[in-house]
Amino acid sequence: MSHPSQKTTMDTLTASSNENLTTYPRLKVSSCHIMKKLFSLIQRQVTMIQFIAALIVICIFTLLILANLAQKTQTTETNIEPAASPKYASPKYAAIAHAMASEIIPQVILSRNQMENIRRELDDRRQRVMRLCKTIVSRRSHLNTTLMNMIVDTEHNVSWCPIYKAASSTWMNYFAVLKGTPMAVTMDLVRRNVVQISDIVRQKFQPDADFNKTYERVSKSKKFLIVRHPLERLLSAYRDKLEHMQGREYYYKRFGRRIALKYRQSSDSTKLEPTFEEFLRFIANEKYFDEHWAPYYHTCNPCTVNYDYILKFETLERDQAFFIQDTNLSEYLYDRNHLRNINPYGATTTETLREYIQEIPQSLLKEIYKVYESDYKLFDYSFI
Repeated sequence: MSHPSQKTTMDTLTASSNENLTTYPRLKVSSCHIMKKLFSLIQRQVTMIQFIAALIVICIFTLLILANLAQKTQTTETNIEPAASPKYASPKYAAIAHAMASEIIPQVILSRNQMENIRRELDDRRQRVMRLCKTIVSRRSHLNTTLMNMIVDTEHNVSWCPIYKAASSTWMNYFAVLKGTPMAVTMDLVRRNVVQISDIVRQKFQPDADFNKTYERVSKSKKFLIVRHPLERLLSAYRDKLEHMQGREYYYKRFGRRIALKYRQSSDSTKLEPTFEEFLRFIANEKYFDEHWAPYYHTCNPCTVNYDYILKFETLERDQAFFIQDTNLSEYLYDRNHLRNINPYGATTTETLREYIQEIPQSLLKEIYKVYESDYKLFDYSFI
């Protein structure tokens, strides 16, 4: 039989034991709850940090895009003007203009009074050609050859009869631009003598095989040509093609060697290339014409083709500025550092011509005048 005090003690111990058993689970449950809340809070903080980081990235990316757009807008505003200036390309050729932007040269736009003054002068040139053509004895027509030689741009309604050694390189470049040719790549190929700019342009502007269609296209367009003092042009052709053999082996083999052998009067000369006087004697006697010294009358047939604009090499900058502005080519053309066909020994000028003809007999110069007499008269050039 148990003692009452023992029973009380046992009950107390049991109760204490049960109380301990009850307390431990509570502590565990409370700890787990706290851990879950802490973990949830950490997750929220991580999510918030990620959200903030993503937001920052988006903001930075947006700012970069806006800055890039602003830079492009600034470049466009700097390098491309409205359609008033021939120094820049239109939006149609914005890629070409952007590629060549570093080579753009400022050019003054002609005023209304300047345009009218130049127009009157160019009209006088046209009237002179029309008047003198009536006095020139009609020779065999070269119209078919002229039309096949012309660059006809129906898109811009202009046609050009190229006269080599009279700003032909400049205008070959311009027509390449009008056709949308990538000039950066093209100029690199030309500089490396891989291709000629004239070949590219002629491939882009191939004439119609049908003569009547070509004639119709030319007739509807604004036609122009550029002329130069005949004797100065001959000197330019000589200096560029025949004076020095290096880099001009083709012309030496085709013309230079034979000219020197046939027309050399002094046996003292050891020079392989022909002199300018020998070149002039060859033209005067044989009248054999390469495209670089063929008469304008034969090349462009000005008495049959009624040219709307006759530009002169002597006033080229002014004349072509007028032409570009008057034919609305300002929207497409821009003046820039085009690759120009300049002789490495210096450009041919009036002063250069005077030096070269000092020792040439007047009788020979008169013979040359006779060969190119129509060119002298039609375009109002004087005998030297």
